[in-house]
Amino acid sequence: MNMKRFLSIFFVLPLVFVSCDLTMDEVSQDVNKPTQVHPKTILTQLCITTFGIEYYGVQPYRLAWQWDQRGGGGHFNFQRRNFISEYRRVTWCYDMIREAERLNDPRYIHLAAYFRASWIFDTTRLFGDVPYTEAAQGRFDDPNFSPKYDPQEEIVAGLLRELAAANEALGDYDNTKIDGDVIFGGDIRKWRQLINLYRLRILINCSMKQTIAGERVGELFAGIVGDPEGNPIMGALSDSAIRDEKGNMENYKYYNDNNFVSSYRVSKFVVDWMRERGDMRLPKLAEMMIKLDGKNADPTDLANYKGVIPNPGATGDNNNTDMEDGSQSRLKSKWYLEPVGPSAMNIGYPEQEFILAEAALRGWTDDDPETHYLNGIRAAHEFLGVSSADTRAYLGHEKVQFKGSDTEKLGKIITEKYLNFFMQGGNEAYFELRRTGYPDFSAYLTHNTDQIYNDGYLPLRYRYPQSEIDNNNAQVSEAIKRLDKGDDRNSRMWLLQGSDPLFNPAPFPFRYKN
Repeated sequence: MNMKRFLSIFFVLPLVFVSCDLTMDEVSQDVNKPTQVHPKTILTQLCITTFGIEYYGVQPYRLAWQWDQRGGGGHFNFQRRNFISEYRRVTWCYDMIREAERLNDPRYIHLAAYFRASWIFDTTRLFGDVPYTEAAQGRFDDPNFSPKYDPQEEIVAGLLRELAAANEALGDYDNTKIDGDVIFGGDIRKWRQLINLYRLRILINCSMKQTIAGERVGELFAGIVGDPEGNPIMGALSDSAIRDEKGNMENYKYYNDNNFVSSYRVSKFVVDWMRERGDMRLPKLAEMMIKLDGKNADPTDLANYKGVIPNPGATGDNNNTDMEDGSQSRLKSKWYLEPVGPSAMNIGYPEQEFILAEAALRGWTDDDPETHYLNGIRAAHEFLGVSSADTRAYLGHEKVQFKGSDTEKLGKIITEKYLNFFMQGGNEAYFELRRTGYPDFSAYLTHNTDQIYNDGYLPLRYRYPQSEIDNNNAQVSEAIKRLDKGDDRNSRMWLLQGSDPLFNPAPFPFRYKN
């Protein structure tokens, strides 16, 4: 026998006999598709998608009138949209929980509570009642295609309980580091601060409500901030959830996106508001007028910036005919000319301070609202790299000082919060406009309301996905009954079914469409 052939048979036969000991399940497993993964891998992915701008994209900032574009129309044309992306992230949370249980590492389980809460709370604010207790829990061997739509009040109460429990449980791990954390470097203490800030975010979103599941909103808020040892919160900008893109090279979504050059322009409100107050954040957010390109103009001269009037028209035609003469400002080039995008802070210390200022103004706490208001502004300026001298000059401006009626003071708090959310924060700027009626665009923008989609009224929600109407009709129908105008963009969900004495008395966009 040929020696090579003999050796081939010699080595192959043992493999054949060994393979006979495998079960059919083992034989059919795809070794290239692992059935287990360390929870740190899922944590990294959740951090990337939750704290960056990829998921949200740029459209929420257009809806909130931070910028506009040449075409597209229909800012206020809220129709149906799906929530597949949101619930995909919720599914990842359950995956992380299962893997953490397998490895007996409860820290990942408690962090999953934060991510699950953030995605579900975002979704319920966009739609109203949504799946919560039965959300994303079906598996291939036991699918659930008709999850219950929980009432929004029950969702809010449940998320607050879950976050409180997660904060308390993580207190046992304050001095440990967790792997896979690309936001805080594994610092559990900072995760607790973030969780407690999110509890405050949820509660401030309930400003139109007196109670949640029988408990007074203001007392729930005071209970958190009144126990700093049990409920630590952020103390400086460095505690914020900032996603640094330096470790994410060549993966930045908007690198070389031509829309930023040819279409997107900063809004007149943002430019005029900042110019009027000498706000040196403007050169950090916008480019000088296009016609000044290559002319050595001074970027610190705020007269060199001009915005466009957002035109939420009903057509897809040119939204802004005044974009043609070059006297408008593009968004800052850092958002599209560099392969490594700018750092993003979707939630952080500036927002916390503005929340605390509003809560104090409403009498929920005994804090000084002005102190928190000023802290928030300083931190927002620091994040963008504004000099201390320019920040001091801005704080000294008469229109920035914390003066006026309580309603006017709320307007100042929310407007600063809105500016802090420029191209970061996802839907938060829109949620604040819907909740408070601020910023006060009417002082800067004029419109022929006959030409505006939805007659100039701010849409309050998205309509439920058609797939849910078709495949989960019984559950969706119950949710629709709890909306005051049915499955309509102008229907008020539970969060908006109330009153607020500090709401902008003459908002534009208009408040509620009859």
